[in-house]
Amino acid sequence: MPKLDYMLSLLWLLRSRGKMTAEQLAEALEISVRTVYRYVDLLCQSGVPVVAEPGHGGGFTLPDSFRESPLFFDTNELKAMAHSARIASQAGYPFADALEHALDKISHRLNEDQGEQLRRHQAGLEAVPYSTSREIKRLLSDLEEAAAHSRVCCIQYANTTGDAERMRHIHPYRLAYRTNRWYVAAYCELRGSVRMFRVDRIEQLEVTEETFARPEDVTFIELARDTLAGYSKTDASWVTVRIGGDSDVLESIGNQYFVQPFLTKHMDRELRFEMPPSVMLTYMPHLLLSFGTLVSVLEPSLLGERISELCHEIAEHHTSPKLP
Repeated sequence: MPKLDYMLSLLWLLRSRGKMTAEQLAEALEISVRTVYRYVDLLCQSGVPVVAEPGHGGGFTLPDSFRESPLFFDTNELKAMAHSARIASQAGYPFADALEHALDKISHRLNEDQGEQLRRHQAGLEAVPYSTSREIKRLLSDLEEAAAHSRVCCIQYANTTGDAERMRHIHPYRLAYRTNRWYVAAYCELRGSVRMFRVDRIEQLEVTEETFARPEDVTFIELARDTLAGYSKTDASWVTVRIGGDSDVLESIGNQYFVQPFLTKHMDRELRFEMPPSVMLTYMPHLLLSFGTLVSVLEPSLLGERISELCHEIAEHHTSPKLP
């Protein structure tokens, strides 16, 4: 057991059982009496008012006025908290201010050495904020509350296709953050299925009093996969797609939102996917074409043929005479 865990265990014993001798504490914690005295000294240095009564009938106690446990964190725990607060702020996390406030509370309860460790690691990492013209923290906060309490939301959503904004009733299941974007996986009553909505495209949001049954233990990736595939992975028509190329390029491809749910193997020079033919022919040709000759289709030949056709279509579009 780590030293800090022993110290907390010793503290809990004193709080729950009252006065205990060093021998009793040593037996309960299965450590030596000498180690008990060392841990008591460390607790006192951390601000815990352990009272030592010598002689017959004596032992260690805590004053009745003592109600709060001190906070013990190792270096990695302090580092994780400090860095998480910085990254949360960069990501537009709606409760970043609350996280910073909690970290500030913790910092006031640390001993001098722990406080110095926290300040050092806070200064060692900088998260550069993503530039956006929209403030979405309020939207994220409302969506998180709606998802937590299974509340139906009415949203006005702007499509990228140029369609007019339409009011939709959605059942928000999960929020997800990836590549500087926030998404909400939600059942759309208009479409009758689960859809992925970019939060920065939600123009208006109203959380209603109506509730819905939220599926349990379903991840965002699973929801995205089933939405794009349109049916279960057990369908026999799924195909293997193998893409070769430079490792950096493959990493970029493998992290694309619409193909990531189907990625099965990521090697240094090859990606492997399992996906329905409809997904492969809808998304993969345009995606791979954007990387030019830096990638190659290893399997299946149908995908390579579709990319070739797409190249001819693009060439014809740009070389054919244009009407005035």
